[in-house]
Parts: sequence; C-alpha cells; structure tokens
Amino acid sequence: MTTPIILSYLLIVVGIVVWVSLVPSGKHANPKLLNYITVFGGAFLLASCFINLVPHIFLGEDPFRFVTPGIHFKVAASVMIGFLIQLLLEQLTRGAEHGHNHCPCCEEEHDAEEHHHAHHPHPGHCHNNKVHPVTGLMIGLCIHAFLEGMPMVGLDGDIHQGLLYGIVLHNIPIALVMVSLFINNRYGFWRSFLLLSVFAVMTPLGSLCNLYLMPENETLQCIIMGVVVGILLHVSVSILFDHDHNNFSFVKLLLIIIAFVAAYFTPGCPEIYPIF
Repeated sequence: MTTPIILSYLLIVVGIVVWVSLVPSGKHANPKLLNYITVFGGAFLLASCFINLVPHIFLGEDPFRFVTPGIHFKVAASVMIGFLIQLLLEQLTRGAEHGHNHCPCCEEEHDAEEHHHAHHPHPGHCHNNKVHPVTGLMIGLCIHAFLEGMPMVGLDGDIHQGLLYGIVLHNIPIALVMVSLFINNRYGFWRSFLLLSVFAVMTPLGSLCNLYLMPENETLQCIIMGVVVGILLHVSVSILFDHDHNNFSFVKLLLIIIAFVAAYFTPGCPEIYPIF
C-alpha cells in the first residue's frame, strides 16, 4: 500500500477527531457554523459528482477512451440504487448525513437550552438508558461510510481526490451531530470516543475491502462508483434544498459558489476538463 493511500485514510480518521475536539465538553456545536460547513460540504459533493466522479466512470484516466456502451444502463441503474439505499439509511440515521438530528427529545432539549426553559427527559426516548436512537444511527452511518469509501482508491492505486476531500468535509457535520447526540445521552468520554472511532475507520475499511476483496473488474468498479454517486447526490441535494429558503443568505450562496470552484480545481478534474 502506497504512502498517499495511507495518508488519505489518516486524513479521514484524524479529521473527525480534530473537528470534534473543537467542541467544548458538554456543549453543542455552534448551529450557524455547522450550517455553513454543511452547506459548503454539500455543494462540494454535488460538484464533485458531476465534474469528477461521473466523468471517471465513463472516461477513466484517458479522456479519449469510453467504457463499453452496454455499461451505461448498469451505471444509470446503480446511481438510482445508491439514491434508494441512502433513502433507506436515513430511516436509521435521522438525517445525520446532512447535519441534522431529528431525535424529538434531543431537539426539544436543544430548543429549551436556547430559550432557557427547563427540559424534562421523556421515558422511552434517548435519555432512557435502555432505549435510544444511537444504535440505529451507528448502523446507518457505518454502512453509509463503508459504501462511500469503497471507490475512493482505484484498482490502479490512484486516489479519487474529489471524493476524498468531499468525504472529509462531509464527515464534519456528521461527527458534530454524533457528539451532540452523545452529550444528550450522557455518554462518557471513552464510550463516545469508541463510537466515533468505529465510524471513522469505516470509510478506510470500505476502501480496503474494495482493493483486496472485490474482483478487479472494470464493470463492477463502475457500478460501485455509480452507487456511491447516487448516495452522494441524495445527501448533497438534501443539504442544499432542505434548508429554509426564507433564511437563505448571501453568505450561503457565496459558500456554494466557492465550493463549486474548489471542486473544479480539485486534482483529478483538470485531467478530464482542461483548465481554461
């Protein structure tokens, strides 16, 4: 395994730990900052799908080589399958992939803290030690992270840097939502650290599984990438269109534009589209 691949795995794992460490113990992340990071990451993912990942499926490394025509339908079908997979996963994750935590009890507590109101834990919700949403969240997020990591490194050893940086940005709001949920569940440091570590290693694990366990078949790799593109499209569209349009600001628009430009100039894209 080459050094760049190892460094890319470390970037994903360390990135989660660093950003989570910025959240003071026992406090939630700043909602406005989290929103801006989420919007930027979602826009970057959307742009990367169209100017980096999809062209790699159909063009590969050679801009004058097209894959077998018969694969077009399979890739299109795999994108739709990926979209549906993410739709199902969100029934477990409650929207954590796009910076949301739809746990009613946690949202009520967060609103109560903002308005300085008392909050009383509800039996059967996340403050009950026997029943809480963390199990489903972890299962859904781990499957999500595993799948999106599979095509991150090609069989030739090249790293899809657009996907790598998109995952790093994408993991920031996910990790912060997880920390907030752990805080609401009164989890201790080591328990929270263990759960975050499990989530952090799932993306590298998915990549390693694809490199060493999956057949070296071009069609299969295109289908895997198609599934991931479908997943990322669902996430990015949810991020960009699941916000209150009445509160859409110039700052958010600027962040989206900057993210689009950054995705275009990410290494890997100029090899497909010459920079003008």
